[in-house]
Order: sequence, then structure tokens, then C-alpha cells
Amino acid sequence: MTTSPLPGEFEFSDDDLALFGRVERVSDPGELIAAIPALLGFHPSNSVVALSLMGASASTLGPVMRHDYFPSVKGKPARQMSAALRQFAAVCDGEGARAVVLVVITDCSTAETLIDETIELAEVFEDVLGGTCVDLSDVLCTAAIESGQPWTSVTRSIHRGTLPDPASSSVAAAQVLGGRVIRRSREELVRWVHGAARNHDAIARLIASRRESSEYSGGSGRDAAVQRGVDLVMEHVRRVEAGTYYPDPQECADLVVALTDVHVRDVVLGLAITSVAAHAEQLWLVLTHEVPSPERAWPATLLGFFAYVRGDGPLAGVALSAALSADSEHTLAGLLDLSLQSGVHPDGIRDLAAVGLSIGESLGITGLPPALPSGS
Repeated sequence: MTTSPLPGEFEFSDDDLALFGRVERVSDPGELIAAIPALLGFHPSNSVVALSLMGASASTLGPVMRHDYFPSVKGKPARQMSAALRQFAAVCDGEGARAVVLVVITDCSTAETLIDETIELAEVFEDVLGGTCVDLSDVLCTAAIESGQPWTSVTRSIHRGTLPDPASSSVAAAQVLGGRVIRRSREELVRWVHGAARNHDAIARLIASRRESSEYSGGSGRDAAVQRGVDLVMEHVRRVEAGTYYPDPQECADLVVALTDVHVRDVVLGLAITSVAAHAEQLWLVLTHEVPSPERAWPATLLGFFAYVRGDGPLAGVALSAALSADSEHTLAGLLDLSLQSGVHPDGIRDLAAVGLSIGESLGITGLPPALPSGS
């Protein structure tokens, strides 16, 4: 199994948002901190967040990264924090960032303790960035991202302010208008991905029975079997698109058995760059809720892949974690998780979707929508 160097603690997101027009000024730390929940899709707590700034004037927001916060040990940053700062620096440098803002969000025993620990992290991060062309623009800290909470900047000279309402930020408004839900916590995001098991036992029996049939077995008619599997997926994607939809246990079993055919899976990866991507992603979420382990790893991996392609790193990370919990040896989930933890840009993952459509074309698969232009 391929494992992440920072399992379950590091998250990476890249929505290509311009700071100007979304966050009024990079020099306004309160507005920048208040935008973090909208950028991540949830309100982080006990976290360290790095916001990379791109472009000649460092006015465009690039990758946004989050890691669990670990308190200092004997006056020095915890080992996990040092590793996270190196990871932040590597991603910023690899993406060509001009600068980075570090934000510490944790409720220490006193405000002075929070400031002291943030200063320690700032010193280490500045040293780590010394080997790159990335400037440390600011280092900020707050106990929580809530309206009226005090924030402190520890860069160069201490200065303070209070946070505006995160729900009223221009970034939050843009994200909500774009259809993105901003959750109260990462734990809420995890619960949303995992869902509530309703028919696991029945679906497990149906999966076993379905596998005993010959329809998806190998041998002659391989391409025809792949076509049937893709047709089945597309039928359900269209049903999602049509409105209210929830598959029954037999349909869940049929779908997941189709997806365990690696050729079917490779082809449907291509849907991530087509006009039906959002509807397919909703189907993967439903199946992640309904299908038991270890087969649950297949739809959860697809959910993570589709989220990754569109730049939603937090959702991708939670979905891939669910996939690896269901099947620790799932190769694609492990590779995608490693890519995510390493800060591989979504464009690199998008190439896999293009390969999927190419595989479908080479197999003569019909009924697939065409790829959308890059950036659509």
C-alpha cells in the first residue's frame, strides 16, 4: 500500500481564486483569516493553514493547505509541525508562489501562549523558506475563526485586530453562490462523506450473488462487458441529473460490481472532465454511503478523484481516507492520496481523466460525453 507521509492531517486545496475582488486586501489580515472557511469548505480548528500567493504582485491565491495543529514540545515546534511546514514550503515552491501567509488557529490556555507558539512556528517556517524563492508575507494567529475573535500578527512587529463575520466575507458569498457548502467543522465534512449505513448487509449479499453471475466475468466479450458497465453507470448518472434519485440495494450492488472492473473504472474516471461531472460525483457519494467495505473503496476513490480534479482538496482527502479505511490495499486510492499529500496540482490529476476518455475511445465505448475545454 502507498501511504501518505502525513496521513489524515494534511489537506490541500486549489480553487484558483483571485484575492482582489474576493478578499479586499492582502494587507487586511482579518479579512484573509475570515475567508479561510470558505476556501477550505469548513471551519478549521486546531489547525495551521498556509495560503500561497501567486503572480508578480502576489495578489492571486494559489494552493491553500491545512494541517492539524500540534503544540510545542519543550519550547520547540512539535515534530509534526516541522514536517508540515516543510510540506507547505515544498508545495509553495513547486507551484511557483511568490509569498505565503501562515495562520495558526488553536485555543491555547492564554493569548500569550498562542502568540509565543506562533512566533516559534514563524521562526522555523522562515528558516525552511530560506531555501526557496518564497517570501513569508505574514504569520497570524487566532483562537477560532468567528466574528469578533481577536487575531494577532507576529511578523516583524506585533499588531492586532478582530475578525469580521466569516459568513459575510466576499469569498464566502462567492463560494455559496457557486454551490459550495461551507461546513461548521472538518468532522461535519467527514460525517457527510461517510453517511449512515442503511442496507450494508443486504447489499453485501447482493454483491456476492452478482459476482457469481457471468455477466461481468472475463473471457470472451470483454469489450461488450465494459460497454454494459459504462452504460449502467451512465444510466444512473442521467437519473441523478433528472432529479430526486436514490438507488435501491440491487442497483447499488450492480453498480459497485461494475466499478470493480478496472476497465469500467478507468473509463468513468473520464467523466470528471465532462458536463456530467457533478452528477457523477453525486452518484459516487450515494454509493459511498450505501456500499459496505471493502467494495466501498471503489466509489469513495472516485468521489475523491472527482473532488481532486475540481480542486476541492479537503473533500478529496476525506473521501480517499474513507476509501483506504475500506480497503487499505486499494492501489488507486493510495496513489491519489499520496499525490494529494504531496501537493500535486489538480491539472496533473485531470490528465488521468483524459486518459480515461482515451481508453473508452480505444475500446470503442459509446455514450460518453465529450471532454470540456480545460478550465471550464
